[in-house]
Amino acid sequence: MKKFFVFILLSVTALPLFAGSAIRGKIMDTDTHSPLQYVDVALFKIGSKSLTSGVTTDSLGAFVFPSIDDGKYIMRITFIEYTTVTKTVEIAGKPVDLGIINLKGNTKNLGEVEVVGQAPQMRFDIDKKVFSVDQNISAAGGSASDILKNIPSVNVDTQGNISLRNNANVEVWIDGKASGLTADNRAQVLEQMPAESIESVEIMTNPSAKYNPEGSAGIINLVMKKNHKAGYYGSVSAGLIYPFGGKLGSSLGASINYTSTKVDAYINLGYRDMNFQGGGYTNRTTYNGNNTLLLNQNSTMTNSFSGLFTRAGINYHLDIKNTIGLNGFGLAGSGNTTNDIHYLLTNPVLMNALPLRNYSQNNTGTSTRPSLNVNLDYEHDFNNKGSNLLANLSYSSHNRESDNSYVQSNAGSAPQSEIAQNSTNNSKTGEFKLDYTGKINENSKLEAGWQSDVTNMTTSASGYDKLHLMGIPSYYNNFNYDEQIHAAYVTYGTKFDQLSVQGGLRGEYFRKKSTNTTSNAVQPIAPKSYTELYPSLYLTYALPNDNELQLNYSRRVNRPRGQQINPFHNYSDSTRITYGNPNLDPEFTSSVELNYLKSWGEQTISASVYYHYTDNVIQNVQFLHSGVMESSFLNVTKSQNTGLELIAKNRLLSMLNLTTSLNLYYSKLDNAVYVNPYDSTITTRIPGQDNFSWTANILANITMSKTFSGQVTARYNSPQIIAQGLKQDKYSIDLGVRKTFLDRKLSVNLNVRDLLNSNKDRSTTSGTGFSQRSESYFHTRMVNLSISYNFGNSKPRKEDIKKKQEPQEPDMEDVEQ
Repeated sequence: MKKFFVFILLSVTALPLFAGSAIRGKIMDTDTHSPLQYVDVALFKIGSKSLTSGVTTDSLGAFVFPSIDDGKYIMRITFIEYTTVTKTVEIAGKPVDLGIINLKGNTKNLGEVEVVGQAPQMRFDIDKKVFSVDQNISAAGGSASDILKNIPSVNVDTQGNISLRNNANVEVWIDGKASGLTADNRAQVLEQMPAESIESVEIMTNPSAKYNPEGSAGIINLVMKKNHKAGYYGSVSAGLIYPFGGKLGSSLGASINYTSTKVDAYINLGYRDMNFQGGGYTNRTTYNGNNTLLLNQNSTMTNSFSGLFTRAGINYHLDIKNTIGLNGFGLAGSGNTTNDIHYLLTNPVLMNALPLRNYSQNNTGTSTRPSLNVNLDYEHDFNNKGSNLLANLSYSSHNRESDNSYVQSNAGSAPQSEIAQNSTNNSKTGEFKLDYTGKINENSKLEAGWQSDVTNMTTSASGYDKLHLMGIPSYYNNFNYDEQIHAAYVTYGTKFDQLSVQGGLRGEYFRKKSTNTTSNAVQPIAPKSYTELYPSLYLTYALPNDNELQLNYSRRVNRPRGQQINPFHNYSDSTRITYGNPNLDPEFTSSVELNYLKSWGEQTISASVYYHYTDNVIQNVQFLHSGVMESSFLNVTKSQNTGLELIAKNRLLSMLNLTTSLNLYYSKLDNAVYVNPYDSTITTRIPGQDNFSWTANILANITMSKTFSGQVTARYNSPQIIAQGLKQDKYSIDLGVRKTFLDRKLSVNLNVRDLLNSNKDRSTTSGTGFSQRSESYFHTRMVNLSISYNFGNSKPRKEDIKKKQEPQEPDMEDVEQ
């Protein structure tokens, strides 16, 4: 993202030369005292975020702004592998000679991978927040899921489920594309994706009409590492991971990047062999007249997997205006799971009574989960002012096949039942996108585009009774789901002095159809189609003294898919049977946000006040059916969520860099009535619920020397309401240290995740005839030791340097979400 930020700063067109005074100077290397060529020098008028002018230094390190109006300016001097320098310059009717300005190198060779001191871990834009994670120590040797745990406002639970600002309806993209990731498969993909392959994480909480409106909470975009210099650059890495109570795991990685005038290419490989421990308990009390029963359930689980994650791509520059690219990623791996569950059924009213039943169930399973995503891209630049046409054709396939065995027996006796179950889940998506951006003038921009998605998801399952040597009809299920989405959008943005405005509208046609086949019959499900409009509006005002204020609105959708709509019954826990609801309707959310951004020196603070209104809220609801707990999904009510998000970035002294976030939420669920699907006379009326909750996250980077640094991450989530109860609070702490050698080519990382072994999900729920308390955990405390070595001969590309020297028009204040 550093290269992208520099590009945005410097790809603006120079203003016409009016009568004014010149500013000149010379850039030198502090250590070698030699002139630096191709250094970027940008000039901003104080009180304005717009670039006044930008130049680069010549072969003697000299630069000159030939004619600048009187006033006070901020000059920003940036160069790859050197510390950025900011100076205040005042023009008062005569030329200004700044003399020699020294830049201090923050790396000697491989600066974009290992930096001396601390690179900023977060960059604020008024439209999004960008978190640099390529130097994240506490996640070194880990996965993409470990990276996301360190991002403010993002929560990853013990099962790998992701939420943003307490909302699980969030989209996760890779390099700006959905890549076929859904709530059903992204936990597995992100757990296998190496943390070292990610450069930054972008958080967009209220995207504009240009983007797919899926995900009422917003979009989390993983920006993968890319080399921006000519030549080659690569790295190799290896690590050992020890989960307390489990077996030693390992990781291996390798990457190579090559860049030239005509070709950019890369390939990344990451192998992980992991073994996790998990478990939990559920204490459920059921009431039936005068009969009260207590079921205590305890479980211990081992989950192991190994797999190879591969990412590769190539871009070919046909000429200066046309580029074609092919890229993608693949995942191949397998896993094994063992879950031992013990049940004890008693009557708590009868003191010293013998247990009514004491039994156990052993669940074992093996699975494979191949995934593939391929993208064909084409880009045409109409001019050097930012007008372009982007076309993308992509295909993604995410599959999973599993074989499971469920053995149940009373205490001390032979198995009473032994069931084998086979299931397959296949998801395939094809997508076509066409995006046009037209710069009307220096202050106005028009965007328009088209997107079509076609998706097919199939799941099948069958069961076999191994004791009686016969098939089990109730375990047979085949669910087929087809979906099409066709969308067109247009956005227009312009600027009036300090006020920037962008409005957009997206129209989508959605159609879905599905069938469910059981052992008895084919069950057709009525197809549904609808057309919806998704408007967006953004107002940004640049205040004096480097302040910004933005008000925005958008409408978004959360469409139920996968397990939420699949009627397949999961019998892995005989006391809690789960299944989906194919008749679910989508949730629609209207979001309003007021954002404020203030920067001064090394300190930055961002404040966001937001309000979300959602109808057709989807919740997991539990029912008692013949004494057995069953759960499914229903559209239950409407909700309102109001919050305040505060994020601060502070550099204290020269060794401590802090990123602190605090989120305050007020959530309200309206009155709801749940109807038991097996007996419509049984209803549960739940009065409206409201709850105040909050989360906090602190990320501290500590530089002890040029080659030794550390990191501490602490997070806390307060209690949160759910449809039938309350999710309890939780907290965790991660520690990490890094030591570099051989001119920072070699680095050794040691970290401990979940130091206090406290990252557990706990909840209390109740409904008609029952109440229960439960706790579960998936990852225990883990220690990770990793080592990496970087190599290469990268240097700035000639064509990149030439592009920076071409005269270009200044861009408008970017208000795009």
